[in-house]
Amino acid sequence: MLLYSPVVPLLVQRFGRITLAFGLLMVAGLAAWLAVGDGEIVTQVHFSRWVQRHYAFLRSATDLGLYPFYLFFLALFLYGQLRGERWMKLMAQAYFLAQLFGSLLTVRVLKMVLGRARPDATPLPGFESDWIGFTWDAKFHSFPSGHAADIVTSAVFMALILRPRWAAGLFVVWALAISLSRLALAKHYPSDALAGAAIAIAACFLVLRYWLLPRLERQPPFPVPSWWRTS
Repeated sequence: MLLYSPVVPLLVQRFGRITLAFGLLMVAGLAAWLAVGDGEIVTQVHFSRWVQRHYAFLRSATDLGLYPFYLFFLALFLYGQLRGERWMKLMAQAYFLAQLFGSLLTVRVLKMVLGRARPDATPLPGFESDWIGFTWDAKFHSFPSGHAADIVTSAVFMALILRPRWAAGLFVVWALAISLSRLALAKHYPSDALAGAAIAIAACFLVLRYWLLPRLERQPPFPVPSWWRTS
């Protein structure tokens, strides 16, 4: 029976892999942003025939795509509480901490302080960017993207607890789709999504490095579940 000792290096390895995957996507997104421009990318995506045809679907999917992960980690926490499996509770708590400090606090503060108009609310032509500084108005809370930060955090933690590499790939694609849906709906610019993803990765790293792993190392030996094992 495997005990807790392999868990920490396994989680570190998985975090490195998922971070690399998102890093490559972010480099590609950054290259597209620099080559084409924020407003032009939003224009091309938002007014594409496919997006206009499926606009109602995208409006529903952009929010509903976040909720399954909240429910999953809440269920993981409750199951760990009922079964006395503290490591399950720690994993769920780490997820919610990363969401709290990344996609909630950091993102919200930056949104209010920087005051960037959303593409569909900017007074400038061609979805050009408009920054007004501190504001409570949600129409000027474009940068950074809370949806991108939220879904990237979820994808990272799902990749940490599920063994198959295809599962990690699925969640990366899911995160990319949700982030692109925000551009399609003209709610965010590409740079908003990139910043949100970067904040999510940073928050996950800090929670993992300074909160989760030290607590797992102090755990009494426990059986490693099959979905954490490499073989």
